[in-house]
Amino acid sequence: MRKTYWSLTTKLVIPAFIALIAGCATQQAVSPDGLDADLVSDSTGTQARINQQLSAVDALLDLNQIDEAELLLDGIVFDQMNTGQQTRYALAQAHVALANGDGQQALIWLSGEYAYLFDGLPLDDQITIGLDRATANEYAGKPLTAARERIFLAPLLDDGMAQLNHDQIWFNLQLVPVEQIQLLANQESSPDLNGWLNLALVGHTQSDDLYQLLAGIEHWQKQHRSHPAAKNLPASLQVLREIAASQPTHVGVLLPLSGPLANAGVAIRDGLLTAWYQAQQNGQVVPELSFFDTASTDNVVNLYKQAITRGAQAIIGPLAKSKVLQISQADELPIPVLALNYADTQSQKRNNFYQFGLAPEDEAIQIAHDIWQEGVRNVLVLAPNSDWGIRVSDAFIDTWQRQGGLIANKSLFNGSRPDLYLGSIKSALNINTSELRHNQLQRLLGSQLVYETRRRQDIDAVFMLAFPAQARQLKPILDYQRASNLPIIATSSVYSGVNDKARDQDIEGIRFVETPWRLSSNDEKAQVNDVFPDSLNNHASLVALGLDAFKIYSRLPQMSIFSDVRINGNTGTLAMSELGKVQRTLDWAVINKGVAMKANTSDFVAIP
Repeated sequence: MRKTYWSLTTKLVIPAFIALIAGCATQQAVSPDGLDADLVSDSTGTQARINQQLSAVDALLDLNQIDEAELLLDGIVFDQMNTGQQTRYALAQAHVALANGDGQQALIWLSGEYAYLFDGLPLDDQITIGLDRATANEYAGKPLTAARERIFLAPLLDDGMAQLNHDQIWFNLQLVPVEQIQLLANQESSPDLNGWLNLALVGHTQSDDLYQLLAGIEHWQKQHRSHPAAKNLPASLQVLREIAASQPTHVGVLLPLSGPLANAGVAIRDGLLTAWYQAQQNGQVVPELSFFDTASTDNVVNLYKQAITRGAQAIIGPLAKSKVLQISQADELPIPVLALNYADTQSQKRNNFYQFGLAPEDEAIQIAHDIWQEGVRNVLVLAPNSDWGIRVSDAFIDTWQRQGGLIANKSLFNGSRPDLYLGSIKSALNINTSELRHNQLQRLLGSQLVYETRRRQDIDAVFMLAFPAQARQLKPILDYQRASNLPIIATSSVYSGVNDKARDQDIEGIRFVETPWRLSSNDEKAQVNDVFPDSLNNHASLVALGLDAFKIYSRLPQMSIFSDVRINGNTGTLAMSELGKVQRTLDWAVINKGVAMKANTSDFVAIP
């Protein structure tokens, strides 16, 4: 939740403002023309008071005192204002909403029934409002609408703002599904928008291959010579040629190839080798790979130094969390490291240190962001009473509450005792309370009552953390306990990754996030199946991690500088956080007739 911090200035502003309003209200009204002095005074006084209130709101917004500005706005009656005041009021409400990260609310004031208020404003104000409208659409999860707004404004911006605007257009279009972009590119007649859509198609379809991406962009520039972006590419694309010219020629790979983590290490190695061979077959210049067994030493920093001595210019690994922590605390890191796990203690970005893993907490955080944009506000959380269940559910709850969402209940079930699931769910839905009221009434009246249990009605959706066998029992219980109309949202743990119509009928309708690797077939998966079938069958997700690690190691400098870089990987769409952590955005899927199918959040998340 947002915290309020009172500065000395604010403490002085609000009391002074209240005193000013009170003083105005006690002045004696005089009308020299013999008109009704009270009416003239009331009208003049009301307008003056509103102007003072709006000025105070502007001052509070300048001080970033959002809660106080919102409080003052709530005390102003819209219908008592003239048109100029209503314009100021609408813009202030939009700025409060944007400060709170609430794009939907901001759009009510910027694009809804109040948009007419801005029609007569000067061009500079119109541009500012247009940029605010684009930002609101971005916050509201409408990247295509935001991109359209920015493309429309682009010719009106000066050089410095134009580059920032180009970068944001590119960022937005990377978030639009490629199928939607393809459809629009075939329909759109505006040259500027069509050019951007075709550039976005190059980014979507070639993002995982640096050299193909570079060639595709150069081809696009030749075809769209007069397009604004052809003359001034987004900043993250301008550096591609430099990145391609400075690729490492030797990569060291630090993995556990023996010991208790050997199977995991071998699966990642097999993914890396598959990506390496495929790149070579595509005519790319590939680096030499040297593998080092991290199980052979307790000091992985020495192994890192050994790899450098043997000529490595970049490192992929290690895998074990304890060894990732060792690397993160090394005195110096002269060459970049892409660790395949997370050092939980890291609080700031370190040069040449990057982290990439398959943490389930990332999925929970994505779900919290996505369903919030779809209008869900009150969530019931179901999770196993285990370290994993508590850790991942807490990641969801922390993100959800910081956005302003409510947790109706958090119910921890005993994962090893399916016979107790019913009691956990009845308690979470307040069914027990409903049954207790029924029993009390029957005893009081001394007769049998016709009765239908009722669940609590303040829940928009259920966030379920469960493994397949657990989910196949929890979902039917929820349906039976009057919750069949509630959307059930889950992490990828709910799905086995194997089509099993008969058993997955019991999780029909559950929506979950999942990696592209498990939702569809591709050439890489077929190649892994031919060469490394055991790794694919037993550790498919780790094979995908190895494939993606090879795809992104060469793009780390670009990803660390530019937040608009998106690489379509097997484990999700990959970007980088400010701390140097690779963030995965997974696809949405739904169980439909017992089969996992790709879906969009807007297809199914709705408040009942």
